Amino acid sequence: MPKGKVLIVEDQPNFRMGLRKMFEDGQQGWTVVGEASNGQDALALIEQVQPDLVLTDIRMPIMDGIEFVGHLRQSHPDLLVIILTGYKNFEYAQAAVRLGALDLLIKPCTEQDVQQVMSKASERFYEKYSKQQQQLGQQRQQQDQELRSALLNLPYTHRADAEKSLDSMLSNKELWLLQMNNEDLAIKDYGISDMRLIQFALSNIVEELLKGSGLDARLLLVEHDRFVLVSDYHTVNAAIQEAIQQASWEYLKIHLNIHPMGADVSAKQLAERYVQFKEAALSSGGAPGTSGSETSNGSSMTMTLSLNQSKVNELEVQLMSAILMNQEESLQQLLDRLLIELSNATLADMKIQALSLSIALLGTIQKQLAPEEQTSLARIPGDMPQTHWTAEEVGHWASEQVANFLLLFNNWQASKNDNLIERAVKYIEEHYNEECRLTDVASHIHLNASYFSVLFKKSTGESFTRFVTRVRMDKAAILLRNTDMKIFEIACAIGFDEPNYFTNVFKQQYLMSPKEYRNGRLAPG
Repeated sequence: MPKGKVLIVEDQPNFRMGLRKMFEDGQQGWTVVGEASNGQDALALIEQVQPDLVLTDIRMPIMDGIEFVGHLRQSHPDLLVIILTGYKNFEYAQAAVRLGALDLLIKPCTEQDVQQVMSKASERFYEKYSKQQQQLGQQRQQQDQELRSALLNLPYTHRADAEKSLDSMLSNKELWLLQMNNEDLAIKDYGISDMRLIQFALSNIVEELLKGSGLDARLLLVEHDRFVLVSDYHTVNAAIQEAIQQASWEYLKIHLNIHPMGADVSAKQLAERYVQFKEAALSSGGAPGTSGSETSNGSSMTMTLSLNQSKVNELEVQLMSAILMNQEESLQQLLDRLLIELSNATLADMKIQALSLSIALLGTIQKQLAPEEQTSLARIPGDMPQTHWTAEEVGHWASEQVANFLLLFNNWQASKNDNLIERAVKYIEEHYNEECRLTDVASHIHLNASYFSVLFKKSTGESFTRFVTRVRMDKAAILLRNTDMKIFEIACAIGFDEPNYFTNVFKQQYLMSPKEYRNGRLAPG
């Protein structure tokens, strides 16, 4: 899940710096990619930094915010915009609505005000990102189908520019044939549903190894036991090939033969090149040719594989969104729903869905919960569903995957919360002699006040008010024991305007008045 990119357009340097610091300290997944002091400079920056959100003031020199957003809408009609203004009037609010602004933020604004608006922006950003991923997945599926048709010398889709699109995709690329060993498959006697699981697992193994090596490549299932890999020149070296083959054997107990098919192959040459290297693979100990029924089923198998990969990406986006938005309840509901859907599926689909869920969970762990433990195969579970498992065994395995994820998530959340509470306590220690309201502390650590109140009591065992009062009384006790300050001076020093009220509160905690407490320190022990 990428971070959302923010462009800040504000002519007051101090306010701009404060906004930047807030984003750098924030937990909602935004990063500042550019700053400008007027609309004209901001327009020049847009194409360079390509933000997902623009935060702009209205009153600025050279080009104000209203004119700037008007220009912006012509070239970027869907870009998220939040308008800042120091003037709370109907005309500005009306202009913001007319220009499609997500929200209007009135200055001076607290960090909590900004965080609430940014929470709204985060929800919109994740919705937009999810839709984009779905569209990209659909485009990928269509192109995969066209590439497979060309390899098998089958008719293309009705898209007139399909061949041109394939030629463009294949330009400056190398092709590789990945052939599963037929003897290994024969030993297992895999049926069609079992092969779907093996194909899905192998595709994820290969793609994770390629990603881990920093390679931009795509893997296509062509026939039930054969894949074609499309990569940049000279990137799939001997080390990567060996890693793929070792992982295939380690996880699936299947030997994988890898054969280079050449570079810069045009769409018209694909079928001939595929037959040539398929025969070469057979002559070197590969699998026998697939039957007509297997080839005809390949189209649906390829589509199913693409849909499964898209499902993994979609699940990962949903998981990451819930985590970054601090929506613990939504996360639990999502996981509960997925397990219910899993239990209602056929056994063959259960295995695929369980593996998809596991891969999405492991991907979320790798990217958000434990990035320091990242490995090239971090998203592949070590004990994948087996072809002989019953529905009960698959369901139990999936539930364990979810339970392990939630345990790690709760530990991560507790660690993050501990850090937040430490910062809150430090703030209280430094500001106990001021008003020190709950909203002030919540704003300081960028949390909603209601959520912070619940989190604080859960972490410390005391309400916020009780904790602050206890800190103040402890400070008062120190002053009473170690100084000759008058009672009213001590009351003032720890944030109480009324000495009598301070005395009453002190009595509640120490069961004696401040004067009695002070005299008690001098009494013989």
